[in-house]
Amino acid sequence: MLAELHCHTTYSRGSKIVFEGLNTPKEMILRAKKIGLDALAITDHNVVVNENKVYAKKNGIFLITGEEISTSEGHLIALGIEETIKPYLSFEETLDKIHEQGGIAIAPHPFDVQKKGLGKNIENLRKCDAIEVFNALNIERISNWKAERFAEKNKLSAVAGSDAHSISMLGRAITEIKAEQNLDSILKAIKDGRVRRCCSYTPIKNIVDWSVERLQLSYIDVVEYIDENYALPKKYASKKMLKLVKRHPGKIDYLFRLFGYIGLGVAIPLSAIRNLRY
Repeated sequence: MLAELHCHTTYSRGSKIVFEGLNTPKEMILRAKKIGLDALAITDHNVVVNENKVYAKKNGIFLITGEEISTSEGHLIALGIEETIKPYLSFEETLDKIHEQGGIAIAPHPFDVQKKGLGKNIENLRKCDAIEVFNALNIERISNWKAERFAEKNKLSAVAGSDAHSISMLGRAITEIKAEQNLDSILKAIKDGRVRRCCSYTPIKNIVDWSVERLQLSYIDVVEYIDENYALPKKYASKKMLKLVKRHPGKIDYLFRLFGYIGLGVAIPLSAIRNLRY
């Protein structure tokens, strides 16, 4: 079966920019159906969303409930759990709570540039049930390369995830699972490594559009954050730049995409410095 193991909906919320996911769980399920997936794991940040199983089944999608948990040491995906595991516990405590619910633990983007993964502690990575070795948002590529090498060296199951925050991002990185369409079979197959990856990177355009639309939806909250945390002249410049998102979609998008490519140009050497020296 073809499965998306890492995606976010409107239930995922951030701190500085409130909106993380742009689409509802039902919209993600319909998109999964449209692109030919068999299973979908919704892994919202620090919350389990499990009320859409019947809707998913009616549309031919096996819904895997999950959560991307912010542990005190980095992000950890739980698949096959039914109750939310609160964030900022230690890695060990979080891992125990996942297994207590009969779920499995996957380390997402362990060596990402933003240092949100678990790559800072190699021993923690070795204790995970699987490693996400391809994250479609890691477009600098080096962090994915290192994750794959790590999984091979430590004989860990290696999966892929789109880390989709909108329907346009869904299905970029798919994991083919050799399992029956039931939760126990799926989780066991992932843990045993009976998987194959079908991967591509999310285009810059999709990433930029998502970033801008997040800012549009979170506009008032971002302005309040700037007012409370920035001093002049940074406050003035930030508000001026923020106003540009109101002109999306339009010709301003060429400028946003330029920013995206500049960001990629910075991320590649930064990732190389962090990941190729070990």
